[in-house]
Amino acid sequence: MQTTTKLALNPGWAAFLCAAFTLAGCGSQKPATAAASPETAPAGPRLYILDCGTIAPMDPALFSLKKEEVKGDGSFVSPCYLIVHPKGTLVWDVGQVPDAKIRDDGTEAVEQDILKATRRLGTQLAALGHPIEGITHVAMSHYHTDHTANANAFAKATWIVQQAEYDLMFKDAEVGIRTPDTYRDLRDAKRITLNNADHDVFGDGTVVVMAAPGHTPGHQMLFVKLARTGPVLLEGDLYHFPEERTLDRVPTFDFDAAMTRATRVKVEQFLKDSGAQMWIQHDPPTYAGLKKAPEFYD
Repeated sequence: MQTTTKLALNPGWAAFLCAAFTLAGCGSQKPATAAASPETAPAGPRLYILDCGTIAPMDPALFSLKKEEVKGDGSFVSPCYLIVHPKGTLVWDVGQVPDAKIRDDGTEAVEQDILKATRRLGTQLAALGHPIEGITHVAMSHYHTDHTANANAFAKATWIVQQAEYDLMFKDAEVGIRTPDTYRDLRDAKRITLNNADHDVFGDGTVVVMAAPGHTPGHQMLFVKLARTGPVLLEGDLYHFPEERTLDRVPTFDFDAAMTRATRVKVEQFLKDSGAQMWIQHDPPTYAGLKKAPEFYD
């Protein structure tokens, strides 16, 4: 069962979202200084950051960078995110090691020699009062293995995916950085299929899946408009290292480098127009400076 949205890519994300900003103005706001109680029903979206593991140091050359151009050892983090909205819940990216392979004692589980995790996504969601079976929506930034590990567990939720991504995920051919077994149950799941388009998840402009092709054909990002924190953009894999952004480098394995650059130009304009802060999801320093669940941003 699916719903297909056939919309052209919005020519200006800022224009698309500004109408929604009338809920609380179009400017960014100061970060919250304290977390509210998770038991309180939210008046607007809450954003939780979950621990879905780390990635062993990567060769910067894969990202068109030299070792001396990159700060740190080249390792990554791989967070997952829970958005709790008065009208439902959305999990954004679902980990890189399946929960079934992670032990209860905190022992590090390793996939493909470099993908590591010590905590189950399902356990973290349940601890927040939102078990997997109650999640209403799921979306992944893209199909790469480090973002899809627990996708099958969300087969009863509504899956939000770009058509180009869906087609590649289930293509009968050899496709790199893909683990189809982790998401096979989504093939016929209830879904909202987008044609290179954005999608307002709960209808009020506060949680928007945004098309951002290039890294993969149907790569997407997540915009969250938070009442106290202000607007936040979870950029998927638009960038991995901050140096990709400052030095204008594109990973060697992107689906279409020119498309990636075009998307980046649009994103930079969107950030200026909206006042949103962008979190580079894989960047350890960015992750280290953010509150983790059970704390949240609202």
